[in-house]
Amino acid sequence: MRTKRFGWQVALCAVGMVAAGPAYAEAVRMTGKFAAPHREAAMLDSLGIDRFNGQDGRQLEMAIERALSQPDIEGRPHFDLIGAFGGGAAPDGVLSGAVSSGVQENRFQRKEKRCVEREGGKDSGKCLREAEVEVNCTRRVVDLNADLRLTRRADGRIVYSAAKPRRDEVSWCRGENPPRTVEETVRGMVLDVAGEVRRDIAPVVETYSIRFRESTSRLPKELNRPFKDIVKQTQRDLRGACAAWEAMDGQAPNHPSITFDLGLCAEAAGDYRRALDLYRRAAPLIGGGANEAVTGVERINRLIAAQEDDSERKRR
Repeated sequence: MRTKRFGWQVALCAVGMVAAGPAYAEAVRMTGKFAAPHREAAMLDSLGIDRFNGQDGRQLEMAIERALSQPDIEGRPHFDLIGAFGGGAAPDGVLSGAVSSGVQENRFQRKEKRCVEREGGKDSGKCLREAEVEVNCTRRVVDLNADLRLTRRADGRIVYSAAKPRRDEVSWCRGENPPRTVEETVRGMVLDVAGEVRRDIAPVVETYSIRFRESTSRLPKELNRPFKDIVKQTQRDLRGACAAWEAMDGQAPNHPSITFDLGLCAEAAGDYRRALDLYRRAAPLIGGGANEAVTGVERINRLIAAQEDDSERKRR
């Protein structure tokens, strides 16, 4: 990943906090490339999509093909998509699958308050009396199950296997129409599965915002105001604010907020290794188990993994 491409080109935004009286938390907005959860699959250079079994198999094939054709941060698809059949070079991996779907409709009755007497006996007349009546209704359930498998051609190893079940339930009563047709429902499920498959096997570029930590607990009293001023400074001068935190770190070493915020500064600058070290240091200082520094470690590990995977694919 070309991390330096972003450098300090980040957007700052103010995010409202729920607190007594007016309070605001500053956040840094960043764009990063995150490794796919199934990294072995993502390491393939070329991919072919086999024929999917099932009535809706062809529709899912095409949806996955379109999803994988979306360009990444460098303006091109992650995989070189090659036909699984026919002449030419064989793909490094082949994605195959089966799709099954079904529709069930059941009749039922439910009570609703309806107008049972109108002025003048006309449908448009003013309602004179309401009562609960039993209304005939329909409940429809649409199920779709997609089972997928990605096989690496070089050694036949299965590098991705997943089941993607989807379920949609709607109901409507006499005089009403269903909110969507069966075809619309299945199409939406197929698109949802295709998008999830792409996120499983290909890295994703995301723009995200992380808040700076503002707690001054355990900070020497004389540093409280300067610390808060630095937090405000992040809105107009992130580089300067980060330099100020570096200086303050010498005055209050191992303070949880300063350590975390320096980690966020490093992440914004694209220095993921330093960010990882700082988040790891901040996690036990903040305490409480799953805190923002622990989440930062997990996020940075995915960013570093994407860099490593890109380097390995280019090296090969």
